Amino acid sequence: MPVEQNTSAAFDAIAADYDATFTDTLVGRAQRERVWHFLAQALVDRPNSKVLECNCGTGADALWLARQGCSVLATDVAPQMVALTRKKAVAEGWAQRIETAVCSIQELGNEPIIASSAPFDILLSDFGGLNCLAPDEIRQLDASLSSLMAPGGVLALVVMSRFSWWETLYFLLKGKPHAAFRRFRRGPVIARLDAQTSIPTWYYAPKALSRLLPGFRIKTLLPVGFWLPPSYLDPFFQRRSGWMKALVWLEKKSAAGWLAPAADHFFILLERKKTTGAG
Repeated sequence: MPVEQNTSAAFDAIAADYDATFTDTLVGRAQRERVWHFLAQALVDRPNSKVLECNCGTGADALWLARQGCSVLATDVAPQMVALTRKKAVAEGWAQRIETAVCSIQELGNEPIIASSAPFDILLSDFGGLNCLAPDEIRQLDASLSSLMAPGGVLALVVMSRFSWWETLYFLLKGKPHAAFRRFRRGPVIARLDAQTSIPTWYYAPKALSRLLPGFRIKTLLPVGFWLPPSYLDPFFQRRSGWMKALVWLEKKSAAGWLAPAADHFFILLERKKTTGAG
């Protein structure tokens, strides 16, 4: 059985293999390309944005943002992930546009480098970073973000949803109803990162997540992985690339907000609410 670890140690443990097991896989590339497509639409109104990236992983999103003309402060709770991001930024010539810092999402408001770089136009958290936070921690995050985000600033969040039709069907077909409905449980679910590592994970529906961030309102809601399979099915689709091409086509043709609550992840763009001064 995998050993549950604290978040920093868990992601440090998988950092060296993360690109091979997710970033560079068929499913990983397809899902991330959908996220980049949605981010590109958000950048149209925010050229040359200043971006605070949480759970930056090995730097794929930070590098993409730098190529779009953004300046990025890439943060992660795992030092090994941050080191890989820094190494890639230097190697690809983007060190001037990408800063890095070891910082958990919960501590954003207390990190000096973040406070000195604020305000930010965009906060990005890709592929389930917020799923490592309990509801109370997300409520506390809302208060920190009010001082870090620029007027009109947005949160671009890619979150594992409370229901994934792919996952439910897959585990039911395997005769594992306990796993099929795990995302509906109250409280955290112990989720595997690899065969030896697991962490507590919370799953959120879009509206429930929005209620935890009352300082922001939903601007955009889109599916990431309604037709695209979860990443743990990548070995199956590696042998069936034709099927994968068909699913990529369906995903592009089905970018409808009403599908988001049933996708593996959802992309939600939350815009900071305007404050009205006293009369």
